[in-house]
Amino acid sequence: MEFGMRDRALKALATVVSAVALFLMSALPAWAADSITLTWVRHGESYGNIAGAGIDTKVPGPELTELGEQQAEAIAQQLKDGGYDSIYVSDMIRTHQTAAPLEALLPGLPVSEKSGIHEISAGIFEGSPIDSGLGRIGYFLIPVAWTLGLRSLPIPGGENGNGFEARVNSVIADVIDNGYTKPVLFSHGATIMVWTMMNVDNPDIMLMLTHPLGNTAVVVVTGNPDDGWMLQSWDGVAVSQNPSLGGQLFVNLRNLVVAPQAAVYNVVQAVKSGDVTKVVAAIRDGVVTVAKAGVDFVKDSVTDIAQAIAGALPGAAAAKPAATKVKSAAATDEISNGATDLTDRNKAEPGKASAAAGRRATSSQAASDSDGQGATTGKADGGAKKGTGSSGRASAHKVAA
Repeated sequence: MEFGMRDRALKALATVVSAVALFLMSALPAWAADSITLTWVRHGESYGNIAGAGIDTKVPGPELTELGEQQAEAIAQQLKDGGYDSIYVSDMIRTHQTAAPLEALLPGLPVSEKSGIHEISAGIFEGSPIDSGLGRIGYFLIPVAWTLGLRSLPIPGGENGNGFEARVNSVIADVIDNGYTKPVLFSHGATIMVWTMMNVDNPDIMLMLTHPLGNTAVVVVTGNPDDGWMLQSWDGVAVSQNPSLGGQLFVNLRNLVVAPQAAVYNVVQAVKSGDVTKVVAAIRDGVVTVAKAGVDFVKDSVTDIAQAIAGALPGAAAAKPAATKVKSAAATDEISNGATDLTDRNKAEPGKASAAAGRRATSSQAASDSDGQGATTGKADGGAKKGTGSSGRASAHKVAA
């Protein structure tokens, strides 16, 4: 009898948990489960990258050097056959100049300028030497903390991780709203590295520390906000699509920690708008987001651990598919000069199909920031479609964000 009662209790509990999960899922926006490919390209060498320059994140910023113009020509030749359907540039002149040769080779592609993908604001560190000093270190460490889930930390006088996430996501939302599936986005080193590691389900924080992006380096990310984002290649290096258990648990914890921060950020943005309906919606969606994040954390962690244990059992190795490496269209003939030491940079360039496909869902977006997008918990705002991108980069001597 005792066993029967316990069995009924477990069934009742399972029913309640399932009902709660379904409720939470229904309260969130429905995203298309298609996939898009984001091909990020860092700009060519600018006068802000040369020795003796200072950190310069203000618009419009410095122009490209002669070497930077050569790099722009080279990356255009590398990308021209990538099958892209749109070009995006930031509001900083160095991205416009870097994209210009590709625009000339592909005159039929629509080109959009978006401030949301400009460089991370340096705040009080603006003008600090690019080669060394406390300013460079400070500008570097805080964005790294964002990639670990501490998005509420601000760069003094600059922005915090929630605002950064929101503005970049506003551009991705524009890509999706326009129906593009293979955009190439010309942006900045720190912006590309930090957004990528904040959002992909196979992040490798050490990768951006040991292999920071040089000028015209390419990063390819695929996915959508529903199933998550996966890093495919990093400056021509193919990235494993099968993260370790430790990596999966890190992502689970990151999403749990990010949820309340995003919820608070969205409420604050709604309050700033002065629209009572937005405030109510932000509070409601924030509660749902945080509750769902807790449910997902437990569910995803248990699933990941169970799969890891099952994979370690005798006989599992034969049935387990080998980890795959992704090769992008240009990876085999990339123009590469290797990783560059951070001492050559003026920017803090800290650089899921999910472990169980579709098991994670994006946090709801409650309010919009100045760019029109709310912060999310580790997901970019927007649906997506499938495509492939190019990777690799043109040769660079001096690099910085």
